[in-house]
Amino acid sequence: MSHLARPDDESARERKGWGEETTISFEINIHDCPKSNVIIVNYPGYQGDIDGYQGKYRTLADVIQRKGIGAVIRMDNRYRYGFLYEKSAVADLRATIDYALANAESICSTREPDLYLMGFSAGAGAIAIVSPDYPQIKKVLLLAPSVDAGKAAIEEAFGKFRGEVYIAVGEYDECVGKAAGDYFLGLATGASKKTLVVIPNCDHQFQGWVNGKIMSKAPFWAFAGDESFPSPDGGVILYE
Repeated sequence: MSHLARPDDESARERKGWGEETTISFEINIHDCPKSNVIIVNYPGYQGDIDGYQGKYRTLADVIQRKGIGAVIRMDNRYRYGFLYEKSAVADLRATIDYALANAESICSTREPDLYLMGFSAGAGAIAIVSPDYPQIKKVLLLAPSVDAGKAAIEEAFGKFRGEVYIAVGEYDECVGKAAGDYFLGLATGASKKTLVVIPNCDHQFQGWVNGKIMSKAPFWAFAGDESFPSPDGGVILYE
C-alpha cells in the first residue's frame, strides 16, 4: 500500500529531501470474505504491528472472516521520521479505505460494500477523524481511544459521523484513563447509535488471557449484535 506525501515535521527540516513529495509505503493484509458485503478495517495503536502482540490481530481477523461477519483489512501504524504523526496516521488510514473501496469486488461480495472500522488507541482516534468523510462507513469500534492522531481534528470531525459508535475502555486504563470513553462518547453527537462499555479489571493493553478473550468479542458486539459482551465466555484466546 502506498500514497504520496511531503515531509512536514519542522524538526527534520535539515534532512535531505525535506518538503519534497515522496512515496509512503506500508503493509496491509487482506482476509477476503466472498459471502459478505462488509469490509472491516483494523487499525492498531501508535507503532502498532500489523499482526499485533502474539498475532492477536491476525487471529481475530481469521475468526471474523470464518464466521462471515466481513472481510478484514489489517494495517500497521508507524511513525516516520520527518512526517508529523497526526497527519500521516490519518493519511495511511484514508489510503487503506480508498484501496478497500476501489478493490471491493475482489475482497467481498459487492462493489459497494459497507465499511466498519475498528481501532485501538491512536488508531481509534484516527478513525474518529475520517469517519464522517465516507458514507460507506456505517459502524466504528473504538478500543481505548486516544487523541494522539490530533485532538482538534477529532473534536472537529467526530460529531459529524452519522453511523453507529461503539466504545470500550478498561477500568484501569493507565494511558488514556477510563474517562477517554466518556470523552469520545460525548463527541459523537451525530451518531445514530452510541454506546460505551467500561471493562472491569482491564488496563490499556487488555492484558491477560481473560481480557484478551473480551477483546476478541468486541467486534462481534459492535458489528454483529453480540449482547454478551463484555463477558469473556465464548471469546477466543488472543494471547497468554
